[in-house]
Amino acid sequence: MNKDRINKKPEIGQAVFLRPNEFGNAFRRSKDIKTSVLSKVGRKYVTVEGFGLFEISTGRQKTELTPDYTLYFDEAELALQLEQEDLVDRIKNAIPTYGKWNLEVEKLRKIAEIMGC
Repeated sequence: MNKDRINKKPEIGQAVFLRPNEFGNAFRRSKDIKTSVLSKVGRKYVTVEGFGLFEISTGRQKTELTPDYTLYFDEAELALQLEQEDLVDRIKNAIPTYGKWNLEVEKLRKIAEIMGC
């Protein structure tokens, strides 16, 4: 998350979205997106009801251990992040890690052009 992506200043009572981090305990219990509201808004951190403190600029949960959730202020931003990760996974799975590619030269040139290599 980037501070530039936040369209407006967070406000108390605003609905937010929480995505479990893959390495946190919450991910093992449930991979579902949670919704909550902001109960406190500071200069650097916001308090999410039932989930604790989160850094405004990064969406990272403030904890001494592994953070369980990442905070998103906008459902569209969360959907974009999920789509990006899905596309990356699909592209990685489509390209074999070894062996020979059975592609025509034109297709290989187009791939190289898109990838900028």
